[in-house]
Amino acid sequence: MLTAPFLTELDSRAAVKGSRDPLGIQAIWTRLGRHVVGNLTTVSDSVRDYTTLLLGYHFAEQLSDELEPGSELRTFLKWEQLVGYARALVNEDFRFRGTGRVQRNLARKDRISLSDHPADQILGNQKIYGLWGLFTSPARASRLLDDETPPRLTAAARHFVEEVYLKRLEDETGKGCRGILDLLRAPHSTLDPKGRHKRLVEAVGGILRPKLTSKERAFFRQYLLLGGPADSTAGRQAQLAELLKDTLQGEQFAWSPPVVGDLVKAARPRGAEWEELAIRLERIRLCECVMAPISALFGHLLGMEDGGPSELARRVKTAWGEGLRSIDAPAFRELQTEIADGVPEVGDRWVAIAEAAADGRYVELSELLLAQNAWVMSARGGSAWVGLRNGRFHIRYKDDTEDLPQRSQLPWLWRFSYFLGPLRNVAHTLEVA
Repeated sequence: MLTAPFLTELDSRAAVKGSRDPLGIQAIWTRLGRHVVGNLTTVSDSVRDYTTLLLGYHFAEQLSDELEPGSELRTFLKWEQLVGYARALVNEDFRFRGTGRVQRNLARKDRISLSDHPADQILGNQKIYGLWGLFTSPARASRLLDDETPPRLTAAARHFVEEVYLKRLEDETGKGCRGILDLLRAPHSTLDPKGRHKRLVEAVGGILRPKLTSKERAFFRQYLLLGGPADSTAGRQAQLAELLKDTLQGEQFAWSPPVVGDLVKAARPRGAEWEELAIRLERIRLCECVMAPISALFGHLLGMEDGGPSELARRVKTAWGEGLRSIDAPAFRELQTEIADGVPEVGDRWVAIAEAAADGRYVELSELLLAQNAWVMSARGGSAWVGLRNGRFHIRYKDDTEDLPQRSQLPWLWRFSYFLGPLRNVAHTLEVA
């Protein structure tokens, strides 16, 4: 696994969760989740950010012919910066990546520098942790961008941009959005948001207002919520989006295995064509009942530098009792092949982990976790995070340690996405707004 580059002053919205993954759980929940959500990722659930993306790729293509090869990225980064300042100034909207630097620059400066220079970027590494790096793949999966290098808008996306956005922008920025292109053309530009560029900034902010138009909702519903014309879930994503409608009104909604179980129950009475969705959701529920507590347990283990398997077993028994009733080990065994993904020993080990946790064999469970971590890190070309030395845990890499969840929390424990949260966030934006 590649190590992410070090970022200075990283905006809190830019952090990508789960990048360390010492037990290899991310690959498992990703496979299970892709059966029901084919296009979104855990960090690409902002509908309004797709407006920024589409316009950014449009302007990058417009300028690419007159600029040097490879200019698309520079143009895109400058557009993303311009949008950030417009959203903050015009809409007082700070739900975008890079809000910290945008607010700081607006507080300190009357004129803003736009360029791809690190000092002007609104994130520590805007290429990787901005929309170019995080939204391009889901936009391709949704068929908003094609598969070329560099990507171009698909015909449907181009028509949408021209009909819905460019006509409105041209009223304030000139034919062909000349004013915007002039700002984006040079390697380095100066934005005067309260002076000569005030109307331009207001026009950009107007396009990015949080409230979506009816045309936007219809378009993004088809391409984001329902998976687009290349939907890889055979319609299951659209079915799931339909089920999620009943969850959108409550303010206290939280994912949990029982919530997914309720979706399974809602799907099955709808007929045979919904049965595959029910099966896939039930697999997600069964998997998370194992992965969530096991991940928490390993996080706790990493803080036990002075303890060993027997001490860990004592702590787990105190917190969880004689075994985890929330784990259905026989049903989980049916996931063995999919979890293994071509490596039988991995599937066997996870089944053994589920059975040991369900039966309360906690010493054996700790040994299985060490073996799984060693296998994962070896496959990545690294060393195990933890081993045994003289009967005690020898911690080689200390990630964030944590307390064990209590037994009453286990049936509701939810730690991994399966892309369900992003789909519901998109549904909430489109259906409730």
